[in-house]
Amino acid sequence: MPTSALRLSLGMPVYNGEKWLGAAVASLLGQSVEQLEVIISDNASTDGTRAVAEGMAAADRRIRYVRNPTNIGVLANYDRVFALSRAPYFKWASCSDLCLDGFFEKCLEVLERRPDVVLAYPRAIVILAPPDGEEFAQEYDDDLNLTQERPSERFREYLNRERINNVMNGVIRSSALRETALNRPLPGSDISMVAELALRGKFVEIPDRLFVRRLNRETTGILMERSAAIALGHPGQPTNVQRIRLHAYRFVTTLRAPISLYEKLCVWLYLLRRLAWLRGRVFDKLLHLARVRR
Repeated sequence: MPTSALRLSLGMPVYNGEKWLGAAVASLLGQSVEQLEVIISDNASTDGTRAVAEGMAAADRRIRYVRNPTNIGVLANYDRVFALSRAPYFKWASCSDLCLDGFFEKCLEVLERRPDVVLAYPRAIVILAPPDGEEFAQEYDDDLNLTQERPSERFREYLNRERINNVMNGVIRSSALRETALNRPLPGSDISMVAELALRGKFVEIPDRLFVRRLNRETTGILMERSAAIALGHPGQPTNVQRIRLHAYRFVTTLRAPISLYEKLCVWLYLLRRLAWLRGRVFDKLLHLARVRR
């Protein structure tokens, strides 16, 4: 499809996703929006992912399949699919999640009608799989309809309310996403990236539940066994020192945001309060370790 005809790019970073890949891609291609491309970036999978993806790409010209010669890590692969995208709107799509019909149409309708919005996302259904039981579905509310006029208020509310970052899987204005630092090589960098987006525009929640996210030890890095997370190239749970380092990056990214100096000062004041709290947590932990070693 010519680039000029594209409305939406869908980036799917995948590693050993043979189990769910077919259903996930089918849920993308089955939407009412047809002017789209699906970019599958295979992070050197060792299962049958390549064969499945190449078969789908041969059957539908909207699919582009690329394979990394080595595993470049989850975060870098997320950035890679965005770098390969060509449409004015972009969505990350995990190979283990599903998008229900109407997802793209309703999100694009908001973004194309309202230039002040940079991200639109639907409400979610989460599929959970406890270690000792069968998986079950549960409705989940992100509560991140951020339509405040002040960027500093949207930034603060996102970081205060964010829990499992479903909104990252919404439809994003590519021009705004391109202005962010994307994913730094640190745990939690996806949260900082979305916070950067909140400085550039509003978030709108679609009231329909059109996103199905699977959260278990096979799909979610923070729930995996350490060996599995390392194989996936996932950074794992952040240490307190890493949290402080990532938090410090937010001061720099705020500096280049297209907002007034007053709004930047409001964000920095908020970040200083959070940083003081994080530093207190690190100090308490170090003090506890010192007492244990005595």
